[in-house]
Formats: sequence, C-alpha cells, structure tokens
Amino acid sequence: MEPKLEQRVWPRHQIEIPISLKCSHARICSREWHVGETRDISVDGMGVVSSVLKEIRLASMVEILCFPQNREGDMQIRDPEPVSMTGIVIWQDMWSGAAGIRLNN
Repeated sequence: MEPKLEQRVWPRHQIEIPISLKCSHARICSREWHVGETRDISVDGMGVVSSVLKEIRLASMVEILCFPQNREGDMQIRDPEPVSMTGIVIWQDMWSGAAGIRLNN
C-alpha cells in the first residue's frame, strides 16, 4: 500500500477554537447555527468537529464564526471579536462528526 500524499499547500496548526456554523443555502440544509470546534487551521482550510456535520452534505457551503479566546498570560487582545468566514465541506467523517472545510478567499 502506497503512503497517502499530502495535498495541503499551507501547514496546518493544531488549535481548538470554539465555532458556530450553518449552511449558507437554505435549500441544502437547515440554516440554524450549531456549535463545534476547530481541530486544526491553515490559511485556506480547517478541520472542524460538530454533531451537525453528520447531516450536512459533502460540497455544502457553510458559514463559520470562530470565537478566539485569550490564552493565559496573553493580554494583547482583551476581548477578541468573532471572525466570520465561509467555505465548502471537502471531506467528512460521518462517525466522528469531523469535516474538512476549504475556506473561500
């Protein structure tokens, strides 16, 4: 069996950030916000986990709100604002509720 080649252009950084996400198109799935968490993130994508991802179809467009938090001892930003972004679900693991999101520029 040949090893899987890494297709990512940008390195992923392991970080857990609380998120909310929903489908961008009401015809595809529910437009309700659901909670989740990032597993890793890069310039053009992120790995996320959320129970709603079991219901979202592959290639669905999603809206994501990231809620960065100050790390202990990091006082550069007192109250970080949520970061809004959109992307497309490019892979899913139905068992764990994990997915890969390619972010839109």
